[in-house]
Amino acid sequence: MMHPRLELLHQAPATTAARHAPPLLFIHGAFCGAWCWRENFMPWFARQGYDCWALSLEGHGGSEGRDYLAAIGIDDYVRNLDFALKQLPAAPVMVGHSMGGYVVQQYLSRHKLPGAALLASVPPTGLASSSLRLLTQAPALFLKLNMYQHGLYDPEFIELKDMLLSPDAPESAVELLISRCQQESQRALMDMTLVNPLTNRPLTRLPALVLGAAEDRLVGPEDVVATARRLDVAADILPHLGHMMMLDTRWESVAEWLANWLERQFPEDWDQALSA
Repeated sequence: MMHPRLELLHQAPATTAARHAPPLLFIHGAFCGAWCWRENFMPWFARQGYDCWALSLEGHGGSEGRDYLAAIGIDDYVRNLDFALKQLPAAPVMVGHSMGGYVVQQYLSRHKLPGAALLASVPPTGLASSSLRLLTQAPALFLKLNMYQHGLYDPEFIELKDMLLSPDAPESAVELLISRCQQESQRALMDMTLVNPLTNRPLTRLPALVLGAAEDRLVGPEDVVATARRLDVAADILPHLGHMMMLDTRWESVAEWLANWLERQFPEDWDQALSA
């Protein structure tokens, strides 16, 4: 079976700071593409010495599949990860955001990785609880999200900012989202909504980080805790951040939290320890 051509962005580590650590593979969430990592995270982590890669899932960003996007499912996205890993020099630490975090969880139910970091991830139980909460607490927002998904509505500047970012987010971040966001696969959204908890496979124990955003209107603290519980780690909720935490005003606080965790998991001599 032919695999679609996938966009895989790469930023090599700064030569003076290159680390003995796994590469980082960033996986975007719904409605996005690899571009959301290129703005801040990839340059920042490259300066810290990490080999950085970001994948646009099938039908997103510069990857093929836009013409059949509605038929692409979560299993297809998992296959995208498997294909991308074959292009990397070594097994990576995957950093998944929102839907990307859910895809990473599905990947981990079948494969091993050196580590995983999930940021504002869709929980293992899927979107049902967050959708119900949004419908109850912000019905207008819930309606507009569904209208956007069906191509019936384009959110205004202030609405998009309120939905995805903190109140003091830079205008440039909102403008980037307006210009680059796209519709999501209807099948993938259904895959994340109609989740049977009994079918969730156990995950192999691995170094894991689970972060949430205190001002996230889409993924609540209870969702973050549910994800952390599945990975058998504690959940950390970072203040003054909206859902798109890699683009928000305080994105660097997220990067620093992730970098500190990476340094603890993969010290400079970690590869020597593995081969000893």
